[in-house]
Amino acid sequence: MSNDYFSIGFDTDFQQKKAAVQSFQPDTMLNDMDMPCDTCLLAANCEAKAIECSAFRNWSTSGKYAESDVQRYLRKVK
Repeated sequence: MSNDYFSIGFDTDFQQKKAAVQSFQPDTMLNDMDMPCDTCLLAANCEAKAIECSAFRNWSTSGKYAESDVQRYLRKVK
């Protein structure tokens, strides 16, 4: 069996910054909208009944939603 399949490597950048704490935020999150539930009057009701609106479903998928979708198309959380 050849040793080509068993190459071992290491991350020199990590090794040089052993105990440094680095924050991580993907670039995709920088342009995301705020959570629609933060300003919604029905947020406590949705949480208690385990329901979600179209705006929340879109926000949790893509980070964006239409303002008109807040409190629309309510359904049980899957």
